[in-house]
Amino acid sequence: MLNTKRFAVHTLLLVLLVVLIYVPSFALISFTGKATEQTIFSETAKVGSVPVSGMSRKEAESAVQKAITEWSKKTPLTTGTGEETLPVPTELVTFDSEESVKKASLKTGGDLILSIDDEMLQSFLSTQPVSYSQEQTEAFKTWLTNTSKTLAEGNFDPSQTSESSAEGEVVSSITFSTRSAAEEQMITGMANVEIKPDQLMNVKTYGMDPIAASYVGSKLYELFAKTPFEIVERMPHATLPDDITLGYDVKIDEKTDFAVRNTQASVYRLVATQEGSDVTIELRGAPIKEAVTVVMEGEKTIPFRTITRYSATLSAGTTNDTQAGEEGKSIEVYRVMKTAKGEKKKLLSLDFYAAIPAVITKSSQEEQAPVVVPPTEETPSEETDSETSTDPNSEDPQTDGTVETPETPTSPDSPDSPTTPDENDQGDPASPVEDESTGKAVG
Repeated sequence: MLNTKRFAVHTLLLVLLVVLIYVPSFALISFTGKATEQTIFSETAKVGSVPVSGMSRKEAESAVQKAITEWSKKTPLTTGTGEETLPVPTELVTFDSEESVKKASLKTGGDLILSIDDEMLQSFLSTQPVSYSQEQTEAFKTWLTNTSKTLAEGNFDPSQTSESSAEGEVVSSITFSTRSAAEEQMITGMANVEIKPDQLMNVKTYGMDPIAASYVGSKLYELFAKTPFEIVERMPHATLPDDITLGYDVKIDEKTDFAVRNTQASVYRLVATQEGSDVTIELRGAPIKEAVTVVMEGEKTIPFRTITRYSATLSAGTTNDTQAGEEGKSIEVYRVMKTAKGEKKKLLSLDFYAAIPAVITKSSQEEQAPVVVPPTEETPSEETDSETSTDPNSEDPQTDGTVETPETPTSPDSPDSPTTPDENDQGDPASPVEDESTGKAVG
């Protein structure tokens, strides 16, 4: 018969024995695991590009921060095309070395944790000589993040983005007709011209004939005025040439040229096609985010004056039109760019053509008064002879051939001075005689 009490005691003893054996064993295993837990990075571990082999997390954090500081001092990042590059400020990137080391694996390491200041990024790109599109801005931000994570050096070329490498659309065009073989030769040279970001393009590269270059340069000025391209060099003529639109005049000679600069972050192409004398020039490339228009204002006509000159070489009383007068002109050309922030108006040029005065040359010689010859008067003697001689058979009085000189008229005698009348001793007969009574008054 089973003794229940004894069975319970034996069972309790067995349980106690198991507890006494396994509890210390688990405690020992747990202690051994903690004692052998990894507290340093493995030999191949890196945080970003910083080796942290054999370092504790605290030591690794110091090493990572030191590497970031040294990288920032190098100014390792640039942006631009070819040799025309500008430094990218490392202040755009903010690193969190503590969090980077904390999340890194002791065996493999991890990436650097960083952030990009979008406001500072936009401010930096707005100061660049070229204008970045939205796609290029995103591409630049991605490049900056990936390059900074490895503390590497590099250059971002905006022209290498997928957008700028495409053929692009027509952003501006101009149509005109050539007038000479020199102009046609210049157009042939412009069949396909690549203009990279921040690159200059000048007209004299394609022809040195002053008249042809000035004409083609004027057409290119009209083409680029409708784009954000910078007008670097441009000079107008003293007088507006024929076939040139007022406001788009360009003078090119041995001292002057017409040049523009690509202010966009994309590659553009100047494509010229011609059919006979008809020419079309297009600027192709990435769409321009700003709407650009050209506005002409302040057109004025300046009247000419007339200048009168005198010359002794002209016959007396004659006048010569030496120079024809020509009215002067002036005009203001503005480029208007519309963006999401508003409208921006910029003066491109202020052209002024002085009026050419009319010149009239007159003779400086005085006109001689007309000489009037009076009719010859007959002498009185001849008149008397002609009147008294009525007999046709009468003979003319004969003369001895001598001419009698008329006697000199004698001067009239001067009148004698009037004599003073004798004093009248008798007085005035009408006056009363002294001591003679006049009598009484009548009446």
